[in-house]
Amino acid sequence: MNRKKTLRISLILVFAAVGLALVQTRCRHDDLNSATLDKVCYERDIAPIFLRSCATTGCHDSRGKGGYSFNDYTSVMKAITPYNAQKSKAYKAITGKGFIQLMPPAGALSQNERILIRVWIDQGAEQTTCTTTGVVISKSPADKVCFQRDILPVLISSCGISATATTAGCHDQVTHKEGYIVTSYASVMSNMVNAGSPTTSKLYTSISGSPSSENFMPPQPYAALTKAVKDSIFNWIKNGALNDVCVSSCDTTGVITYQNQIATLVSKNCISCHSGSNASKGILLDSYASVKTYLDNGKLLAAVKGTSIQMPPGYKITSCELREIELWKANGALQN
Repeated sequence: MNRKKTLRISLILVFAAVGLALVQTRCRHDDLNSATLDKVCYERDIAPIFLRSCATTGCHDSRGKGGYSFNDYTSVMKAITPYNAQKSKAYKAITGKGFIQLMPPAGALSQNERILIRVWIDQGAEQTTCTTTGVVISKSPADKVCFQRDILPVLISSCGISATATTAGCHDQVTHKEGYIVTSYASVMSNMVNAGSPTTSKLYTSISGSPSSENFMPPQPYAALTKAVKDSIFNWIKNGALNDVCVSSCDTTGVITYQNQIATLVSKNCISCHSGSNASKGILLDSYASVKTYLDNGKLLAAVKGTSIQMPPGYKITSCELREIELWKANGALQN
């Protein structure tokens, strides 16, 4: 009887040891809020890991063992589900989830390497690179919405200008009305955005409701944001609310017209203050005719150059955008 009991206890201890070993060979990562982390760059941070550890001869090189190759971005993406590392076959393989054998078979990736891959996927798994200063340049489609290029200028010009400037801006570092600041990525993400969910994000719900409601932004009598801007903010949040710095869409090589370039520039930087019945200082910039008036009298260029008063207040348009306006004027200020 004692021999049977001893054998049973021994078997239990063996199974426990095996179970512990299996757990230790599997990698578990706690939830990460990837949207608040620095951008992981594919070319600098991720590609070297895949090339060094996965695209080795006889494994996932150009021949693609098991149907997967990890020697270029296009091939890598066949094992990636953007914005969802947990559903990505590559991530499952390197953490041992759903696979008989942990990958790479010669030994698990380091914790740092696994986390980098996890964050890169959850941030959208984009083919990005980094400059020497750390600035991220996205190789994503031109219609991608990027925070630094597309969202931040609108927020500053519409909501973040100090009340001591020209408009009812209430959400800058000085005023921070109701605790909201929209002048940086960190401040916007601190309490206004639920990455992936526009309908539960204060930033989007406050601009998409009824203009007559108490919490609508910008408040009456200031002009509401355009549908295009609202859609951009919605899509930015839905796609992870990333702190992207995309290559500027500004182009000075072709013919500059109001319809193709200037209207977008004005809408992003000026229209929130200079439209409607309560336009700042009575200056309207909500149509081709009104913009051309201030172009012809020199006030538009003087303002954006900062030679008279700095416009938009609080920041400057890019040098490329300034050049667009100058070329537009030099070539006759074409409408279409």
